[in-house]
Amino acid sequence: DKQFLREERTEILGEPLLKVENLWVDMPGETVRDVNFEVRKGEIFGIGGLAGQGKLGIGNGIMGLYAAGGKVTFDNRPVPLNEPMTVLSMGIAAVSEDRREVGLLMDEPISWNIIFTALQVQNRFLRTLPGGFIRIRDIKAIRECARQYISSLEIKCVSERQRVVELSGGNQQKVCLAKAFALEPRLLFVAEPTRGIDVGAKKVVLDTLRDYNRKNGVTIIVISSELEEMRSICDRIAIIDEGRVAGTLPASAPSEEFGLLMLGKVEKTRERVSV
Repeated sequence: DKQFLREERTEILGEPLLKVENLWVDMPGETVRDVNFEVRKGEIFGIGGLAGQGKLGIGNGIMGLYAAGGKVTFDNRPVPLNEPMTVLSMGIAAVSEDRREVGLLMDEPISWNIIFTALQVQNRFLRTLPGGFIRIRDIKAIRECARQYISSLEIKCVSERQRVVELSGGNQQKVCLAKAFALEPRLLFVAEPTRGIDVGAKKVVLDTLRDYNRKNGVTIIVISSELEEMRSICDRIAIIDEGRVAGTLPASAPSEEFGLLMLGKVEKTRERVSV
């Protein structure tokens, strides 16, 4: 697909930041049995595969949204599974594949959507009243943060006070990204980033993820059904088949190799590294 052209990375990637060993997740409609992979510091890592094979369950399990087991290590620290707030406090954030049901407060304004999780988890966007005992929302800081992301992500809206339900799908997805960026994570899971948005908005969302990774050094894991889109921004892509990693390839590998992994035609897990 010529509309998504790959931009080659010039810098060298770092040491492993996330290690996943023997991960299983109990998520309806997803098979996650015994997943093993590593993601390097500063990498954009893709996770693909056919529907129901387990790709969506991986991020949701690590984030603590569904019962999970196995061993997950982040920056040499164990990640406690089944504890969402703890995972968020470690600097790991996620953009859900279901922005309308999970990712956004549809009837709330853009500004509240962007800062809500950061306020809840990190106690940001609060100010202390005289006397030092009572903290309330810092409306000025909330507006400034929202306006900053509306500008940088080019969210098309009337103002930061507009309700999210009134935005287009592409602009709703940008609000989801802004909400995650506001947490200032070190690792970001992004599931189905272009689902349900038009072609022009798809490119903007993918470019936004690439730019955020390059400018901030944030490690990103993109989980998607759209292989060509992942190949345009990822460094490596793992293909999930029947709940396990069938293989991990550099994004520049031929499409046929990815196709074989998706169809379970490769008997042994194959790891090729490209930086």
